[in-house]
Amino acid sequence: MQRELDLLLGTAIDSLAKLEVLLYLHARPGVAEGPKEISGRLRRPRAEIDPALRDLAEFGLIERFVLGTGRHVMYGPTEDAHVEEILSLLHEQYHRDPRARGRIVRAVVSRGRH
Repeated sequence: MQRELDLLLGTAIDSLAKLEVLLYLHARPGVAEGPKEISGRLRRPRAEIDPALRDLAEFGLIERFVLGTGRHVMYGPTEDAHVEEILSLLHEQYHRDPRARGRIVRAVVSRGRH
């Protein structure tokens, strides 16, 4: 499982905004929120949050829900059990092990955007 997490960090998570969005939504099972709410909770500009949400949904790491006629879009944690298992490992390492958190942040920062 660690190998899959390292692969995820080496491919899909290339910004701190993506990492924060992923950890935030993972910690809120069964909850979907719009980009504006997520941006406000994470205190990051929509210009960072919108592309992070779009990319994470394309990778299948979060779910995208279109409401009504498509004017309202919400995002929530994935229901894919395998992805959920990898994200649980990410969440555990990030929040419980300062060394692992440093390794995760360095991996993300070394890949590109902040």
